[in-house]
Amino acid sequence: MARGSQSLAALKAVGAWLDERRQTILSVIDAGLVAFALLAVAALVARVGFYLDDALLRRTQAIETAMLYFFALQAFVKSLLAKNKRQHVRERWLELVIFAVILVHLVFPRLAERALSSLNPRLTPETLTSLYLILTQFFVVVALVPSALRYSKRVMAASVQPSSILLASFVALSLVGCCLLLLPKASNEKIAFIDALFIATSAACVTGLATLDVATTFTHVGHWILLSLIQIGGLGIMTLTTFFATLAGGSSQLKEYAALRELLGEESLGKARTILYQVGFYTCLAEAIGALCIYRLIDAERLPEGVSPFFFSVFHSVSAFCNAGFSLLSENLADARFRGDLPFLHVIVALVVIGGLGFPALSSLSSWAMAKARREPNARLTVHARIVFIASGALLALGTLGVWALEGGRSFASLSPLEQVAQALFHSAMSRTAGFNAMDVAAFSTATLFLTIVLMWIGASPSSTGGGIKTTTATLAILNIYAIASGRNKIELFRRRIPDLAITRAFSAALLSLLYIALALFALLLTEQDKGFAFEALLFEVVSAVSTVGLSVGVTPHLSDAGKIVIILSMLVGRVGFLTVVIALARRRAEANYDYAEETVLVS
Repeated sequence: MARGSQSLAALKAVGAWLDERRQTILSVIDAGLVAFALLAVAALVARVGFYLDDALLRRTQAIETAMLYFFALQAFVKSLLAKNKRQHVRERWLELVIFAVILVHLVFPRLAERALSSLNPRLTPETLTSLYLILTQFFVVVALVPSALRYSKRVMAASVQPSSILLASFVALSLVGCCLLLLPKASNEKIAFIDALFIATSAACVTGLATLDVATTFTHVGHWILLSLIQIGGLGIMTLTTFFATLAGGSSQLKEYAALRELLGEESLGKARTILYQVGFYTCLAEAIGALCIYRLIDAERLPEGVSPFFFSVFHSVSAFCNAGFSLLSENLADARFRGDLPFLHVIVALVVIGGLGFPALSSLSSWAMAKARREPNARLTVHARIVFIASGALLALGTLGVWALEGGRSFASLSPLEQVAQALFHSAMSRTAGFNAMDVAAFSTATLFLTIVLMWIGASPSSTGGGIKTTTATLAILNIYAIASGRNKIELFRRRIPDLAITRAFSAALLSLLYIALALFALLLTEQDKGFAFEALLFEVVSAVSTVGLSVGVTPHLSDAGKIVIILSMLVGRVGFLTVVIALARRRAEANYDYAEETVLVS
């Protein structure tokens, strides 16, 4: 009895000691996770991107084995130190599942390897651990950097704005992508730095323009890198960092939510966390359904050599939903094996349209549908969602009608009436920032190219994966013009009044877009004056880049290095947003507590 009492007392003493030092132990574990996350990134890059000799390969494997033991140890210690075990399991379920897999692997290595390889031959406990560390801890580190910067005295004195962080995020993503595409195992041939930077920026900004043949220039590793850049860029790097930080148990500060609000267009800070989960849900659901549909519609015989049906389906589903326009086919979807496959093209159209609607509109639609299902009397769509759905439908229909009328007797002449309408619908949808092409765009008439430029300039909807000035901006600008012409000084829509600030932002975004297009076009006219490009071809290329569309009339591969830099800057500006860039670069001034007398300025 005495010995039992001593043992119980010793356990209580150990428990008390652990309780006192819980925070210190957790801090040490978190620091270790950050270090191992960086090691995981280095090991993954070394294994995937370089041709390693036996000695380096053994070192890489040793690092991965050390990660397994450390990951298992930290998961066990965290579970032991958790005050509320049930809450800990609920919040860390993903980490605990991986911990269970690793534990089985360490105790019964053959059993775990056989179970994982049956799902995917490349799936191992080491890979699983590396991916988890990268997708959680690494993103947590990235998510905490803006917070640390903003709360430092030096940066606070400089008044760093969320817009600057958004712009810097996409610049950093493009540079990281460029470095990854330059890895030896990422491409089949040596590529120039400017081309790697161009394609990485195009993928990060979900544009789709390319100076090289993406299908043949890059290896399977390179295609995976492009897929990752498209996914991260399509949803917005700030969205993903905060989303993964939330999943990993982190908490974002108020100012981080302010930056997130600018990216998502969400006025209420309290709704930002909910929007994050909805972003993840809608993205996974749409891309998974799209990939499944594509997988069921294609057959391996039609695919390029070395490309599996699974990867082909996932790549094109992600590329379509993110409005990127990248394809694993050298001729894009104009490839003879796919351009006549109408069910396949319709799946691409559906993904593009859904991705271009924007998450606030989709969220409002789902809330309205659930309220209707519960028979709530006050169920209604938001004004924003109504504008998005009406404007998107009208533009899609008018674009289809216009392309069919202009090209029905020209480039579509050899097609049946049903195929003509289908191709017109496809091009109308792709012109709204997607960038896939099922026909040779360079063969279109000048009138069709002009119509395409207009559709590209308007683009998709706010907080979507697409670009352009946005459907709501164009709608508010038109409604304001109508209000002025009819002698009214306000816009009322669906029994709601539109704030004056929204109208001002709409006109500012449209004007800034036109000014930048004019400036970039003038720069290309200077840099490419010896190439003999037509004026409308360069205009088409600039609008395609600024609106992150990706359609081209064949100019991009032949641009000079200076011209490529102009297009790179255009893609970045277009992806982040004109107002966001101006706010990021402009010096903030405190608002004065006085006002001058008004005096009218004539505007005619």
